[in-house]
Amino acid sequence: MNPLEDSSDIYLRTAGLRRTPVRSAVLELLAKAQRPLGVPDMLGKLPHGTDVVTVYRTLNTFTRKKLVHRVQAEDRSWRYALGASTIKMDHRHPHFVCEKCQNVECLSGAEIPKTLARSMGVKSAYAISYSEVVLHGVCPRCQ
Repeated sequence: MNPLEDSSDIYLRTAGLRRTPVRSAVLELLAKAQRPLGVPDMLGKLPHGTDVVTVYRTLNTFTRKKLVHRVQAEDRSWRYALGASTIKMDHRHPHFVCEKCQNVECLSGAEIPKTLARSMGVKSAYAISYSEVVLHGVCPRCQ
């Protein structure tokens, strides 16, 4: 077993999920990705004949278990990236969506403050699960 397979097994086991070929392949793809990927991007890199519905279900499960996080691109489709290196940690970085090329980037060098919602005047009666910040504009490659 190679180190990447070892880490996907650890992610799955810690999340309480059993290992399947699609789950392992999706985790491996996201681990190698330089940016969040959409399902069409993934399907082009997964073995021929991979069931589309299974990929969507896998991503929904991974999102729910916080193995991955997702962000909506300008075209309203979801892009997915691996979550924090430690399972159960919320990702706390903003994302950038390019209005020209539709690429979505994790801005890992920045951090969303835990107090963002409160600083915006959201009352304590609301139980905030997490804050999401998405910046839209034109990336350096498209300028």
